[in-house]
Amino acid sequence: MNKKQNKKQWQENNIEHIKEYSKKYYSKNKIKILKYGKQWRESNPKYAKEYMEQWRLKYPEDSKEYYQNHKNIILEYGKEWRKNNPEKFLVYSMKFRKTEKGKVSRQRSDSKRRAREKEIINTLTFNEWIEILKRYHFKCAYCNKEFDLFIKPTIDHIIPISKGGNNIKENIVPACQSCNSKKNNKILKKIEKLGKAEVDLSEKTER
Repeated sequence: MNKKQNKKQWQENNIEHIKEYSKKYYSKNKIKILKYGKQWRESNPKYAKEYMEQWRLKYPEDSKEYYQNHKNIILEYGKEWRKNNPEKFLVYSMKFRKTEKGKVSRQRSDSKRRAREKEIINTLTFNEWIEILKRYHFKCAYCNKEFDLFIKPTIDHIIPISKGGNNIKENIVPACQSCNSKKNNKILKKIEKLGKAEVDLSEKTER
């Protein structure tokens, strides 16, 4: 039996001891370990992503348990990252929507939205939408860009449907796709240009 086999055999025979030692070491060196891990992920994004995907596939129960135990931290980190990196998030979202997983996620989201729309006041007509566009001079309510063949208008709900808003003319403003995506399901205190500084004026997004 060679050195590598001996080491493997020893690890298999001392699993509990290794786990206990790892917990103590992590507890004692937590800040150092987290800092190193962050630096490595930033320097090796491709390998970090592949490693995490393989780990989730190999240990699905551990992955699920970890998420449940750290759910609030993970969600808060995600909110903060999206707020600080709106352009990166938009690019990531567009790429994700083209994947099979993204298509299924979008279909599920659309189904939930249709279910919610059945429970709200849904009276917006085509003529009302045209009047809203005229009122805003065929420009985005947030960035003031003029709509054309490339920048198309989208319907944005001032109070999002996911937060109890209705699909009525009083709750609608025209928005370009970029601003609509940045606003997401936030409720803005007032309509302003959706840059980094202005988004901070909005209420926190709940996902």
